[in-house]
Amino acid sequence: MKKLFRLIIMIIMGLVINSCYYDAFPEEEIIIDDPDTPIEDVSYQSDIIPLWAQCVGCHNGNEPPDLRDNVSYNELLNGFVVPGDAESSTLYKTLLGVGAPLMPPGSQWPDSKINLVKDWINQGALNN
Repeated sequence: MKKLFRLIIMIIMGLVINSCYYDAFPEEEIIIDDPDTPIEDVSYQSDIIPLWAQCVGCHNGNEPPDLRDNVSYNELLNGFVVPGDAESSTLYKTLLGVGAPLMPPGSQWPDSKINLVKDWINQGALNN
């Protein structure tokens, strides 16, 4: 009887020991939202012009730059945007409120909108 009991205990211990293992979980891909990483192919027509919707109340021809759809691109390139260099562009500086009055007055845009304008300027400020 003792031999049978030992045999059963040994079998149970063998099953318990062999059934304990650790699964290796696949590593998660970590995506870092880096604001300095440019968004691919920013379009002036579809990405930037819609941003001016809240601005045309003031910038409608009476206050420079004129941000109405049909004239905004030429107005911005007339001294407000340095294509390829957002840091030197008056438009970008006003969105940050750095070295120029903050636009829109009283509330800074979310980083996503500001970075979209920055990427557009750094990509050459194309009228695409």
